[in-house]
Amino acid sequence: MIWFAVAGFVFGIIGGMGMGGGIILIPVLTLFLGVNQHAAQGLNLLAFLPMAGFALAAHIKKKRVDFKLAIFLCISGLAGALLGAWVVGSMENDLLRKLFGGFLILLGGMRAVALIKNFIQKKKQKAK
Repeated sequence: MIWFAVAGFVFGIIGGMGMGGGIILIPVLTLFLGVNQHAAQGLNLLAFLPMAGFALAAHIKKKRVDFKLAIFLCISGLAGALLGAWVVGSMENDLLRKLFGGFLILLGGMRAVALIKNFIQKKKQKAK
């Protein structure tokens, strides 16, 4: 149980910073703590609720939330969440795990491309 608490704490820090703690929590739960993919994703969603509430309150207090944009994001996000939950509900655990792994690889690739572009831009600016 101590490792679940450690994972939750780290997830809370990352999630509280607005950086998607589930990207860390789900692999920790599945790879190191033996939780199946469906349960890990459910735990991630449940753990996210109170952490997001506290983090959101802090962002609202610092006036970092655009409520007009948030309405559109929330409405479309709710529709996407309903569809995603329906799709995942009929998916085998192994396929879900592979899709999540592919998603992480895609995110890593996108981040690597962004870093390379940033590096090239800085190099060009120094050359001027």
